[in-house]
Amino acid sequence: MNITLTLGETCMLLISIALFILLLYCINLIRHLIPSIKRLVKVMENVETITDSAAKSTTSAEAIVGDVMDVTSSLVTSVKGPVGIVGQATSVAGAIKIIMELIQDRKTRGVIEEEDPLRESSENTVDDEAEKQGGADE
Repeated sequence: MNITLTLGETCMLLISIALFILLLYCINLIRHLIPSIKRLVKVMENVETITDSAAKSTTSAEAIVGDVMDVTSSLVTSVKGPVGIVGQATSVAGAIKIIMELIQDRKTRGVIEEEDPLRESSENTVDDEAEKQGGADE
């Protein structure tokens, strides 16, 4: 049995086999692409939710920063405004600091003795014991 094939028929056979293989690959691609697209839709919904949340947070953060800027500017204005009051407060604070340094200096030199609650309680204990012994002797 002899089969005669021409060159054109052989080319058509090879092209049809290639197209059939290509068709199988396309079917496989679409079969895997559909679940991926479904997952992509879910991811995009999550991204939209996160983006909305971030936008709300950004808006509230901008409002907070604006409030802080307002408070800071009013504080700066009040500090810069009456310089006389700030100067007087600084002088009073400096005087208090000098007085505290003098007290600390005298304490370190021993001029002013601090009261020691432990020393007082130990002296009272010794006095109480002496009274008890003296009372027992009588």
